[in-house]
Amino acid sequence: MSGETEEGGGRLRWMLGLLAALAVPVALIWWPGCRQYPPVTSKEALSAMKLLYSACNTKDPVRLAEAERRVADLAAGGRMAPAEKAAFDRIITQARAGDWAAAEAAAFKFAQDQVGRGHPDPDQKPGDTK
Repeated sequence: MSGETEEGGGRLRWMLGLLAALAVPVALIWWPGCRQYPPVTSKEALSAMKLLYSACNTKDPVRLAEAERRVADLAAGGRMAPAEKAAFDRIITQARAGDWAAAEAAAFKFAQDQVGRGHPDPDQKPGDTK
């Protein structure tokens, strides 16, 4: 009987150790300081991000040019922060150089880094509960 208790306790310790070991990488991935990309500041920038990812994913230079134009228009209109534009530009440069796989991965990471940031809806009026 004592052997069963020791065996159960060993399993529990092993499972807790495994859980702790898995918690570290998960915490590093989701920790705000581990984000590589700045937050986007508008719904239009989120839309441009989707277009950029799609362009990179499909290796489509026409979509890439459209994403680049949207980013330039948003930046020129003051609807995109300089750090945000620089992040888009780095990914666009990778794609233009033909490194589509790296550009796709970067665009995906850029989108991932937006998760949990609670972007405000600029079209929402005070009191709306869309």
